Amino acid sequence: MPLISQPEAVAAIYAQAADCGLCLANFCTANRYTTEAILRAAYEFGQEHGLQAVPIVVSATGNYPIEAQLASYTHLKDAALGIRALVDDVTLLVSPGSPYAGLQVMLHLDHGQPEADDALFEWAVGRFATIMYDASDWPMEQNIAMTRRFVERTQGKVLVEGAVAEIAQAADHAEVPLTSPEDAERFFRETGVFLIVPDLGTEHRSTAVAAHYDGDRARAIKARTGTRMVLHGASSLPDADLRRLPSDGIVKVNGWTIFERLGGQAVARYILSELGHILPADELRNLHAAGVIGPAALASASGTPQLDSLREERRREVWQAAVVARMKFYLDHYHYAAWQPV
Repeated sequence: MPLISQPEAVAAIYAQAADCGLCLANFCTANRYTTEAILRAAYEFGQEHGLQAVPIVVSATGNYPIEAQLASYTHLKDAALGIRALVDDVTLLVSPGSPYAGLQVMLHLDHGQPEADDALFEWAVGRFATIMYDASDWPMEQNIAMTRRFVERTQGKVLVEGAVAEIAQAADHAEVPLTSPEDAERFFRETGVFLIVPDLGTEHRSTAVAAHYDGDRARAIKARTGTRMVLHGASSLPDADLRRLPSDGIVKVNGWTIFERLGGQAVARYILSELGHILPADELRNLHAAGVIGPAALASASGTPQLDSLREERRREVWQAAVVARMKFYLDHYHYAAWQPV
């Protein structure tokens, strides 16, 4: 199935998700491995639950200073090349003959930065389903004015997600006021955006559950705007909060940090378990003498490195298995089993 980018078709999927009582999963990527993991998770979940045309959002930031994912997509560190690589990868992976061809894939440019991402905005229009225009660094009045101009400029070409407030970074431990229902309603009404991102207490880049999600506030905003909210910082949420999100008025949930954490940890465990087949025996002895490794690694040493243990493919599969498992966990908790195609 071709990438879905026509605003009418995208809006219909969002409306259907709300009607079915589920949150659309917006999984971020910074490389081809993660991109395929996203599609693999959606495909496998659909197969396991007998679902057709499963919707999934593949997302990446451009030159967002906190996390420039498209700039990281290739070694060249060029977001303009990264966005082209992402589109090419997804287009290939959903082409006829691929197991992923039946998915309803929507691309999303996340945390689009005024000025810094202007070239990416131009390239994304017509190819991406949604663009987040993030002017949350500016005061509310200016944020509204800038976002409204962007909506007017792209009207009929792409659906816009607007940031009512900046989401705190976990490292900052900032005490910031959460988005009020009044501000959320005003921003939604005056900008004309399709989706809004309020601050509901979650954190970006959280590697441990630490944030407090305010569901009461989400429901108060829902009463004023309808089911148009996007939740950022899902990695900071306790699992117990996930199933309640659709009824709170959340229609899309962004996630990325937890996949980096779980995938990285899975690879570290694999390396440790295979260390005796990866490093030469003399290097293992030196590490043991330095107190870096214990006797078990020496006991399992092969003497010479083993190609099967050294293959990048093995590390990739270990990483992707951990990431896909968590993505499928989210799809389950976002009520994807209730999906019925438009």
